[in-house]
Amino acid sequence: MKKVLLTAAFAVAGMVGVSAQTSGVEGTVHVGIPVGDAADYSSFNVGVDLAYLHPIADNFKLGAKVGYDHFIADSNFKDLGGEDFGFIPLAATAKYEFSNNLFVGADLGYAFSTKDGLDGGLFWQPKIGYSGASFDVYAGYKGISVDNNQYSNFNADAVSLGFAYKF
Repeated sequence: MKKVLLTAAFAVAGMVGVSAQTSGVEGTVHVGIPVGDAADYSSFNVGVDLAYLHPIADNFKLGAKVGYDHFIADSNFKDLGGEDFGFIPLAATAKYEFSNNLFVGADLGYAFSTKDGLDGGLFWQPKIGYSGASFDVYAGYKGISVDNNQYSNFNADAVSLGFAYKF
């Protein structure tokens, strides 16, 4: 099942790449500090995203994104045999740009777990930032709601800072 989901995620990424001639493609790197449940197991969050945003109106864009989110296990969790864990989010994304280059955005979708024994879950991320001609800088709050037997109602949340390069 995971192979099918990974194949679908890479297919979406490929479609985004094909659409690059019309611009709207953004590559993002982000770092974050885990909060809530994730802070009990992880000390740092890092990831990358690839998104395609299509202009719907002069200041509103809508699209899709795929990425990889990695949570680095803290030393206490590693001492108990714990490991790093990651997710592949596949989501719809929206961005509203104000006239002064500030923007608000949101992502909503599903995050597939890359770790055996940990299910995926609902992925959501509101963000606010500054939009330049060829880049965005933003702050956001990422949430992944995991609901399975081993990690009952585990939330992999993080406060993050990101940098997006616009192709």
